[in-house]
Amino acid sequence: MPTLYETTIPVFIRQLNILSKLLGHGIAHAADSSNEVTEQSLVDARLIEDMQPLAYQIQRVSDTSKGFAVRVGKIEPVPFEDSEKTFPELLERIAKTIKVLESVKPEDINKNEDAEVVLKTGSGEIKFTAKNYALTWALPNFFFHHVTAYDILRAQGVQIGKRHYLARD
Repeated sequence: MPTLYETTIPVFIRQLNILSKLLGHGIAHAADSSNEVTEQSLVDARLIEDMQPLAYQIQRVSDTSKGFAVRVGKIEPVPFEDSEKTFPELLERIAKTIKVLESVKPEDINKNEDAEVVLKTGSGEIKFTAKNYALTWALPNFFFHHVTAYDILRAQGVQIGKRHYLARD
């Protein structure tokens, strides 16, 4: 059976690397003069009016994964300002997030599998074991924002598909 570390940190890192490649496809699409899409219009794009734009999705993927490392691995918090407005800034955010995650030691996650994790939300505190936090909050939330970023790019005409999402390209 995989450890808590194996179930989370390498998965986050792999998907963040995939997300960087997806953004690369977005950059190429915006550079193509055969369409009216610009890098800025992609960064600001939303699936629907009441959803947050692409930049926000990248920020939440980053925060969810490094928040897991802080809450469960007990690493020092590494705050990012959520000020990214360009593809280079979003790619740098992803790279910095990967660097944070690569600093996490497996034993720092695994030894805390049954430890209490308290997540503070706008509606109050939610308490989990670290394992339940990973399986019922961190991973689902990470993938929600990851796939939303993919969907935004796809909806804007970026030529990506399932093989890109699964890194089979």
